[in-house]
Amino acid sequence: MVTIEQKLLLFSKLLNQSMDKKYNEDLKKLDTEYESLLNKNKEATDSEALEIEEKAKKQAEMLKTEQISKTKVLVKKEIMNVKEHYFKIFMDNLKNKLIDFTETENYKSYLEKIISKLNLELIKLNKYYTDLKIYLNLDDYNKYNEFIKQEIDKEIKNKNITFKILNDVMGGIIAEIPEHNIRFNLTLDAVLEESESYIMQTLFEALEAGE
Repeated sequence: MVTIEQKLLLFSKLLNQSMDKKYNEDLKKLDTEYESLLNKNKEATDSEALEIEEKAKKQAEMLKTEQISKTKVLVKKEIMNVKEHYFKIFMDNLKNKLIDFTETENYKSYLEKIISKLNLELIKLNKYYTDLKIYLNLDDYNKYNEFIKQEIDKEIKNKNITFKILNDVMGGIIAEIPEHNIRFNLTLDAVLEESESYIMQTLFEALEAGE
């Protein structure tokens, strides 16, 4: 026969077993929830870290691209500065050579050619006028004013030809018909200015070929 003490002991044992089982189940459930939460946090952390890493890479690439772009601009600017420097030197030398040319015997032949060209233009103009003004530098006036007048008179008759001094031209002449406000610029300066773009392009191409 089971005594009351034995029943209480059995009940206590069963109760303890039930509590242990419930505890273990709760503990296991807690472990599972913790592990799930940990995994979610890890995934979120990994995703955030990856996003930060991608942003850092993009920023680094942008900075790299920006730096390369700035460097290219600076290099191009420096190259252009060098080209312009050499162009200025070349043009200064060319101007000096043209000035030297005005002191040679061939310069008179050059004047003869441009006056012949002027006469053709005046004939084609087919306008009535009486005055023809010729602009030239002082040196050319002193040396060639009579020669210029004679060459014009060969084709253009009965015109009142006058001369005016220009100190800022290397050589050649400017012819003006005041009555019609017409000018023909046949100076060496005009020839050089018209040729400047071609000279620049040719010089830059030569510099690039030598790089």
